[in-house]
Amino acid sequence: MNNDYQSAMSVLPLIDKRRADDTRAWNAICIALKNCGVPYDVFEQWSLTTRYQDKNQIRRAWQNLNGNHTIGTLLFYAKQDSGTVPVQAYRQPDRFDGEKAFASIIQPYSNYSEMELDCELWERSPYRLLEKSDEKDFCAVLESLYDPDDMLFVGTPLANAAEQQRCIKSVKEHLARPCVAEFFRPNPLTGKPVMKANNVPSFVSDACVAKFRYAVLEFDDKPLLQQYAFFMAMLDKGLPIAALTFSGNKSIHCLLAVNCANAQEWTKKVEDTLFRNNLELLGCDGACKNESRSSRTPGAIRSSNGVRQRLLYLNPEVKK
Repeated sequence: MNNDYQSAMSVLPLIDKRRADDTRAWNAICIALKNCGVPYDVFEQWSLTTRYQDKNQIRRAWQNLNGNHTIGTLLFYAKQDSGTVPVQAYRQPDRFDGEKAFASIIQPYSNYSEMELDCELWERSPYRLLEKSDEKDFCAVLESLYDPDDMLFVGTPLANAAEQQRCIKSVKEHLARPCVAEFFRPNPLTGKPVMKANNVPSFVSDACVAKFRYAVLEFDDKPLLQQYAFFMAMLDKGLPIAALTFSGNKSIHCLLAVNCANAQEWTKKVEDTLFRNNLELLGCDGACKNESRSSRTPGAIRSSNGVRQRLLYLNPEVKK
């Protein structure tokens, strides 16, 4: 992956800036740069031309475009535009084996059972969890990880604007009248609406986030036992895990304390570095990388199967 990055940085200056005004080429170059691990700032700077000055559109493309374009795409355009490319750029890059890396990470816990790892998490939790999970799990999360005036959404991800507004309350209000819906949005919100591209108001979009505290991590495609092992290994490495919740089905939802100052730092630190350059390579769900992502509410009952979404680990220390 490092070779891809170095090659992309050496080849990009050889691509004619007029490609940034050609939507098809621009999209392909965007995807290729992302897949090579190039930071967003480099793509934005290259994209800005006399005709093209909309930074919001550039950022949306970076966040939403995905595909299989690689260093080969950049070499193709560089060869067409400059007639030559650095010899080292043709060198076959080292390919990162995500499956092998994931297996190496969880290896220390390869002989543990799911029950043993569940008990180990319970023992390691700095907050002493209830032996039998119930609605009090979510109250413990609210009291441990948030300030009383933080505004949180607790409800369905498909709620319309009116329902979104109704379900956003301060932590103090949520604790006074607990309503444990299946989902909540871990990052505090402003409580004010913003207009989306389709002219529909939203109270829970990325632009509504007030504090950029927690990233949601989830591995939908890994066996549950391996997910337990991974998060145990991450605790061993000192990763600032705030909470772990069993979804009631096939995954563990992790709240990772990232504490970004603003949306710009979130994009660089969480979306680019944490997810694209690390976690997604290991199989983590890349759809979780945005700041207003929902997570399963600990203590709630999952409607699809009647199983309780159980809090596995809680660390109030990450709030400090």
